[in-house]
Amino acid sequence: MKIKNLLPLLSVSLLSFSMLAAQDAKTLYNEGIKLKDQKKSKEALEKFKQATTLQANYTEALYELGWCQNDTKDYTGAITSLRKARNGWPSVPKVYFELGYAFDKTNIKDSAIKNYHRCLELKPDYSLALKQLGYIDYADENYSAALEKFTKYEAAAKTEIKDYLYWYRKGFSYNATKDYANAKIYLKKSLDFKTDYVNTYLELGFASSRLKQNDESIDYYKKAIDIEPNNHIPLNGIGEVYRDNIKDRKEAMVWYQKALDKKANERKACFGMGYCLNSLGKYDEAISYLETAIKEEPTYTAAYVELGYSFYMTMKFSDAIIQLNKALSLNDKNENARYYLTLVYVKQKNKMMAQKMVNELKNQSSKHVAELQKKVDAL
Repeated sequence: MKIKNLLPLLSVSLLSFSMLAAQDAKTLYNEGIKLKDQKKSKEALEKFKQATTLQANYTEALYELGWCQNDTKDYTGAITSLRKARNGWPSVPKVYFELGYAFDKTNIKDSAIKNYHRCLELKPDYSLALKQLGYIDYADENYSAALEKFTKYEAAAKTEIKDYLYWYRKGFSYNATKDYANAKIYLKKSLDFKTDYVNTYLELGFASSRLKQNDESIDYYKKAIDIEPNNHIPLNGIGEVYRDNIKDRKEAMVWYQKALDKKANERKACFGMGYCLNSLGKYDEAISYLETAIKEEPTYTAAYVELGYSFYMTMKFSDAIIQLNKALSLNDKNENARYYLTLVYVKQKNKMMAQKMVNELKNQSSKHVAELQKKVDAL
């Protein structure tokens, strides 16, 4: 009889303990929210963790715990918490976004994409999911797809986008797709929010150079130099403007030498020096620079072509053939390599190989075919 009488009391005690735990968990949760609102993610995280210890299936607290873990870069912990939150909130978009973000940051790309897309299925205008999908495309160098996502992100964003890195990446993507005018628009927008990010000036210099806005390009590169005086990249950029646009090869070499002073054997500066020396008829001097460029980057197709040209002009035909064929092995569509190979074979009076090169150029609709065919026919 005594044991039977104790059972109702035990049930009441367990129920009271459960209610008390839930009440304490709620208190901890509310404290965590206040801390999160104060941008104290680390402290908030501890409150949410305590709340979920008291109440294991507390979905709201699990989500907030996962959010704070993402914010404090504990992405593995965030995945665990957010998976549990997803069980309680299977149709809540923000859970899938945060889970996607955690997977994104741990380089589990397929799972990140899957969760971002699920977020958008539940809420098609979830702007941050669109932005992150764009960033994934950007990292994969799929710039056209990235730009599509960025456009959708901007349309869905409820507030002004003040993230300088976002506008930089959009501008970079336009440069990569050769839309230089649009690239400049968005790179300048990036400058509205951060004026000392050197890469923005480098991309603006690049875009301006491609638009033949030479003075503007040089000015942007010089601003990059002001920010990072030891950076060789803007020095190369100015060298390229003088080399390719202004056609002042001697001035270009001044800037390439400055780049080499900052970084010895830098591949682009060595290539630039070799190219300019070839243009000035100093073929023997060009060879060492071009060989250094290739040593620094064994897949540098343009350097192999330029080195082949140097050997051709110094009558080292066998060496020229080796370099030009290497260029073609790296890029079978390289027109310049075939052009110079034709000239080499003409010099060697090898009509069969010269004609072969001309025929291949014809298949590429090269503008050089008529000129070269006359040389071959004269053999």
